[in-house]
Formats: sequence, structure tokens, C-alpha cells
Amino acid sequence: MKIKILFFLNTAVFYFCLSAYAVSSEMKILSVQDAVNTALANNHDYKIAELKLKQADEKVKAVWGELFPVLESEAALTRQSAEKGFMSLSDGQVDIKLVQLKFGINPGIFYNSLQLSRKSYVASKEEVRRIRAETEFAVIKSYFSLILAEEMIALRKESIDLLKSNVKDVQNMYSTGSIPKFDLLQAKVQLNSQQPLLLESENNYRTALDLFNYILGSTETFKADLSILEKNIQKVSDEDINKKIEILTSAALKNRPELIQIEKNIQASQHKGNIYDSYYLWPTFSAGGYYGMTKSDPNSIDTGISGPFAPDFSQLSGDDQWQNNWQVRVAATYRWGSLFGADSNRSFSKEADLSVKQNQEELLKLKRLISINISSGYSKLITSGLTIASQKENVETAEEGVRIARESFRAGVIKNSELLTSEFALTSAKTGYINAINSYYTALAELKKETGLTDYSIIFEKVN
Repeated sequence: MKIKILFFLNTAVFYFCLSAYAVSSEMKILSVQDAVNTALANNHDYKIAELKLKQADEKVKAVWGELFPVLESEAALTRQSAEKGFMSLSDGQVDIKLVQLKFGINPGIFYNSLQLSRKSYVASKEEVRRIRAETEFAVIKSYFSLILAEEMIALRKESIDLLKSNVKDVQNMYSTGSIPKFDLLQAKVQLNSQQPLLLESENNYRTALDLFNYILGSTETFKADLSILEKNIQKVSDEDINKKIEILTSAALKNRPELIQIEKNIQASQHKGNIYDSYYLWPTFSAGGYYGMTKSDPNSIDTGISGPFAPDFSQLSGDDQWQNNWQVRVAATYRWGSLFGADSNRSFSKEADLSVKQNQEELLKLKRLISINISSGYSKLITSGLTIASQKENVETAEEGVRIARESFRAGVIKNSELLTSEFALTSAKTGYINAINSYYTALAELKKETGLTDYSIIFEKVN
């Protein structure tokens, strides 16, 4: 009685899972490349990186803009008072500078600022590549994890169908007295044990589906295209593995975005230090001038002399008429105070030097890590490729084994336990095959990310 109740409950769960799976089958199907494109279009980090790249480009333009002089106009009112001296000759004046030009440049500061902005731009460009590669890898990994989860559901359903057929055969043979009741109970237990596994596969599928669509960042819900499993995988050569790993590692050291970023950060820190050193290595050249008009507010000067012989001091104190004026000034300023260690620029320069050393250590650490990851990733790719071929043969062998075992059981040649063993072997072979395909595509995507390349061609090239 308990077995019947358990069988009924598991069957109810099974049909509930089937209904949920049917709903999922109505979702839109995406290819791998479409999934990558969708994720990139919706990825916030990728959008932020692109905006920062534009910002870095504007900083380069801003440095070039320092070569353009400042052009402006100015109007000023000056009021003053003094008992004696030159300032006592006037209560103030009105100045209008129609055109005023200002320009100043330190050659060392300008050059290193320009190089700093350029290195920062390249680093921002590599950041876009880095996020793109990580997004692509995350999409591919979740894509094939979703396929794996969906195939496990189909595999569990297939196992249940086989076990149901087995229970039916055992029931008929038990009714005729050909086998003991123990075999019937064993067959039912094996069938019931598959129901929780199906439920677990359904839960794994829903989790994988949620993660996949989270990475896509779309408001719609998509699922993977299972037809990719029908495609033949591209074989990876297992000849001269060490030489191949050296080639891939060399490519990674030239193309990996993170390495290029650190290298550019080192160069940027060097130029940043040179900027502060330029304060005492180079003078600052400046030029300026203006053209305008001035109107004074002169005070009368009492000399005690009147008449035609009274002296005219308007050349000194000015008059209340508008006068044209202009000025040109050229200068070179040397900031020798920066030669002293107490000057803040010396500390800023040392800080930049320390940043260079930090980045150099990061570079060495990352290079070693990349070498390890390349070696591990390529080995995984070779192993998964060989496993696919091996498991494919195992599936075919196990399917033939199940067919023979079923006929032998019906003929009374073997026991039911031996039939169940053959069915379990088939399930294990198919599970291994699906896992191998998942491992292959995941390892391939990871190896592409580690090398920093845009395609897979170098991975499949044969070593000469």
C-alpha cells in the first residue's frame, strides 16, 4: 500500500514537472552568437566602459587644447584714493579690453600630460575588450549549462520510460510465476527512485534558465538552441602539447587586455611622475597681450600757477577722455622651489614611482597566472574532446547492451538486476557524453578569454 501511495505522489510530481517544462518550451530560442550580442547590448558594465572610453578620448583632446591660447574680453572699474603719491592723481579708471590673449605652456608638462592621456585612453579601450571577453565567456558558460540541465531532464524522462517498461515486463512475468516477487519490488523501487532525480533536474534547469537570462539582461525570456549538440566538434590536436601551450601563452601575453592595461598603467604612472619633475626641469613659457580703451577719473592738481603759463599734468594724471591702449608681454618662469624635497611636487613624483613598481609586480603575477591557466585550459579542451568521442561510442555500445539485455530478460536468460545494470550503464554513458560536450565548449570559451583573441583559429592550428 505504501509503495502505491509513493508511486502516485511521484507520478503527480512528474506530471507537474512536465507541465512546467512545457511552458519553458514556448520560450524563444537563441543561438550562441545571438545570446552574446544580446548580453553585450544589455550589459551595464559594458556600457559604462564604452562611456569611459569616450571620456578618455575627450581628455586627450583637452590636453591638445592647451596649445590654443585663451581669448577673452574684459571690462573693469577701478576706484582708489591716496593722500600723496601717484595714486592721488586719480580717483580711478574704467578699462575695456576688447581682445585679451593669454597663453602659457611648460613643454615637459604638456608632453607628459599628452602621453598620460593617451595611455589612459588605451587602458580604457582594453577595459572594453576585457568586459566584452568576460561577458562572452559568462554567456557561453551559462548557455551550455542550460543545455546540460535541459538534456538531463530528457535523460531522466527516458530512464523513467525504460523503467516503466521494465516494471510492465516484470509484472507480466510475475503474474505467470516466471520470477519472484522480489524482482517486481526491485523494479518498482528503481522506477520510484528516478522521480526525485527528475525533480532535481527540473530545479537545476530553472536555476540555469534564470542565470542565463540574468546574464542576457533582457526583459524577455530565452532558452538555448539544442541543435548545437548535433554539430560535430572541431578536433584539437594533442600532438606536441607543450609547444602548442607555448604558442598560446605567447599570444596571450601580447593580446590579453588585462596585461595591456597594466603595461599602459605603468607607462601612465611614469609620465605622471615626469609631469611633477617638469616643474623644475623646464621653465614655463607664457605670452599675453590685449587691446582696449581706458577712461580715467583724474583729480585736479593745484600748482599755485594760473594763466597760460600753468603746467599741464594731464600726461601724468590723464583726462576724462577715452584712450586706446595695448600691451604685449612675454615671459619665462622657472619654479626652482621644486628642487627642494619639501615641495609637494617631489612627493607626488615619488608616489608615481611607487605606483610604477606596484603595477610591475601585478604584471609579473598576472603573467604567471595566465601561463598556468593556458596550460590547464588547453589540457581540459583536449581531454573533453577525447571524452566526447569515447562517450559517444559508449552510448552506442550501451544502447545495444540494453536491447540485448531486455531480450535476454524476457527469454529468462538473465535476471532483472542485470537488466537494470545495463540500463544504468546507458544512463551513465549519456550523462558522461552531455557533460563532456558542456566541458568542451566551456573550456574552448575560457581558453579564448585567456588568450585575449577574437576568434578560435589559433587554438585549432596545428604546430609546425
